[in-house]
Amino acid sequence: MTSAIQQLKPAQGAVKKRFKKGRGISSGSGKTSGRGHRGQKCRSGYSSHGRREGGQTPMYRRLPKRQLNSRVNRKEYVILSLNDLQDLADINITTIDLPSLLEKGLVKKSTKWGLKVLADGELNSAVTVQAAAFSASAKEAIEKAGGKAELVIE
Repeated sequence: MTSAIQQLKPAQGAVKKRFKKGRGISSGSGKTSGRGHRGQKCRSGYSSHGRREGGQTPMYRRLPKRQLNSRVNRKEYVILSLNDLQDLADINITTIDLPSLLEKGLVKKSTKWGLKVLADGELNSAVTVQAAAFSASAKEAIEKAGGKAELVIE
């Protein structure tokens, strides 16, 4: 008696038999087995590497050889302008820092260096801003509006 597992078969037409090359001239893929005649590509063990581009000038010679700027140690901030601070103040957010902005979904991602405030626009409301960096004019504008600019080292 055979079990149901032993009787399982793939669906009709699901399994295709592998075509065997090099089985005589009359098979249609005999003799050279679809590799053409002579040359490096018809030999066993041949493998090309991506640097070869035929007669075309290869990519590594077309690109400039100058050193790239390191992106590892670059300081990246989430940038907020004074206009953004005013918009947040208009919806009754008085304390602005990176964790609260992330929690409310107003900022997409947290960066290594935190929040930076730049003086683009105007600020009329008193808000407390905790950030890793301020431009001098942004700090002055926040304090002029009656708010606090607190420097946070993260």
